[in-house]
Amino acid sequence: MPHAATQTLLRRSKTTRQYLRKNFYPLYRATAPLRPLPNAVIIGGMKCGTTSLNAWLREHPGVAFSSQKEIHFFDKNFERGPQWYRTHFPIWERLQGSSCTIEATPSYLYRAAKVAPRMHALIPDAKLIVMLRNPVHRAISHYCHTQRNHRETRPPEAALMSDFTSNGRGANRYKSRGLYAKQLKNFLSLYPRSNILIIKSEELFRDPETIYQQTLDFLNLEIRTLPNNARPRNTSSVKPEISDAVMQHLEIFYQQPNQELRDLLGDFPGW
Repeated sequence: MPHAATQTLLRRSKTTRQYLRKNFYPLYRATAPLRPLPNAVIIGGMKCGTTSLNAWLREHPGVAFSSQKEIHFFDKNFERGPQWYRTHFPIWERLQGSSCTIEATPSYLYRAAKVAPRMHALIPDAKLIVMLRNPVHRAISHYCHTQRNHRETRPPEAALMSDFTSNGRGANRYKSRGLYAKQLKNFLSLYPRSNILIIKSEELFRDPETIYQQTLDFLNLEIRTLPNNARPRNTSSVKPEISDAVMQHLEIFYQQPNQELRDLLGDFPGW
């Protein structure tokens, strides 16, 4: 079989991987000790371009990737244990010389208080990739995404200007997910700064080629050009009109958190 065809077979599609794991789980469980843990994790944030970056990295021959993008081990499935986590990662790519094993769960950043210590205990030397988008635009994009999926019926004013969720209990996640400094402190207290790549999402959208190569360099992977036809996902559709009042409210809300982020990172330009 030609080498390219062999590589294609070994690097099965995500759908095929999920099918095999579901239908042959006892085999995956039995071979779990042989399967690698990730040495790189895209930890967030939501609506910041993680899906695009994850898809591009999956095309690199030096990357072994998880059976699905969001495993949610460190936040929602931790009680299943490390053996269950390992079943999501491949053997063959590592045997073929892949040096980087990756998973991506954007909610890890938001749930950093419990995720960071769990992650550091299991994979203390991992490299972490964080994508940060202007929190005003991130919150609006998050709202539009939830509304499109029919999980949000409130108008933008009620959803984005409230301090609480729709049921009146708990923090407003549209807003609280953009408190990046508070979240990042949990990882920076455990991982060295050199192990954390901070990407400004606006730069990814503007110059994906440069950001892709910057990421490959961070992961010690062979520099390659961006995969053919790869561009940040365009999720444009009919969107609700966001009033000036909502924009001003969010801009004021994030003034102090954005300053805290600049103070925390030093070299991050912010918004």
